[in-house]
Amino acid sequence: MTAKTQAAPTPVRLPDDLKGDLQAAATQNDRSLNGEIVNRLRSTFKGKRAHSSPPALKGQQ
Repeated sequence: MTAKTQAAPTPVRLPDDLKGDLQAAATQNDRSLNGEIVNRLRSTFKGKRAHSSPPALKGQQ
């Protein structure tokens, strides 16, 4: 098993009010701002991978 590596930064511009809401939630949930964003995005996509079928390959049906 390989060592866990840190992902490259992905700059995202957020409106100040949204960033404030995320920071408050992160503090309440004892997470970093990044951790809060990652957790929320993962929960958004949870289950969609299991329910979606892989894209069809060209020439196969």
